[in-house]
Amino acid sequence: MAAPAAISSADKLGLTLFMAGIIHALVILGISFDVDISRSVSQALEVVLVVSPDKERPEKADFLAQEDQVGSGEAEEKAVNQQQAALQPKKQSAQSEHTKEQQALAQAQKALLQTEADVAIEASNKKVPKQSKALTTADLLRQSEEIAKLQAEINEAVTSYSRRPRKLHINSINAHKYKAASYEAAWQRKIERVGNLNYPGEVRRKRLSGTLVMSVELYADGNLKKIIINRRSGHKIIDDAAVNIVKLSAPFAPLPIDLQKDIDILVITRTWQFLNEGSLLTR
Repeated sequence: MAAPAAISSADKLGLTLFMAGIIHALVILGISFDVDISRSVSQALEVVLVVSPDKERPEKADFLAQEDQVGSGEAEEKAVNQQQAALQPKKQSAQSEHTKEQQALAQAQKALLQTEADVAIEASNKKVPKQSKALTTADLLRQSEEIAKLQAEINEAVTSYSRRPRKLHINSINAHKYKAASYEAAWQRKIERVGNLNYPGEVRRKRLSGTLVMSVELYADGNLKKIIINRRSGHKIIDDAAVNIVKLSAPFAPLPIDLQKDIDILVITRTWQFLNEGSLLTR
């Protein structure tokens, strides 16, 4: 069987440069891996051709041959010396070639390392910059102003809410639960008295009837603040008559002192009934 052909130094140098080029391209594309270059060292095998084989197999073979042969004394020495003399030039030539091969391989490795270093520097220069940026002084000032503005708006809203008048809403159902129960009862009596004395003549003549729900807001001193019709009667003349009766009845008595400590505005909601016989009731 024929021995495999040895790889020359030129082949190794070419292969090394080829691999360096591939690595360079892969690193630029974002892929990198380590290349482990291992140098294969060929071992010399001494082969001796035997002309006349011996029948006896030697116990220990000094050389590899196609037949067994036993050497002896001076003949062996002479054969060895002749072989050494013949192999000496070949060894020197092989050593010279090996030295050149080592130098070429060292240069190729140096070039490969330099290429990898250049590619690493180039890849680091091409790194994508971070998207997030540090806040500048102007950004911080603007954010501080926005926060201060928002805080001022919140404070203003709180202040406005705290300044809102304290209202107490009472009606015929819950009036007894509050200190304003007696005040509300007196207010109701006054409304009915003034309303019956000033009952609208047109409503009496037409014998109209209707029911409406109306809220009256009073300040703590008894003065009228607002009149709100929550549900109309269906007759404008009756709704207008109810509003006019409240205005004729104002001003009302001031709120009790103990009630003024808790509220600023009293809201009285009542159902007004205009009966067809010409009388007014509130409940």
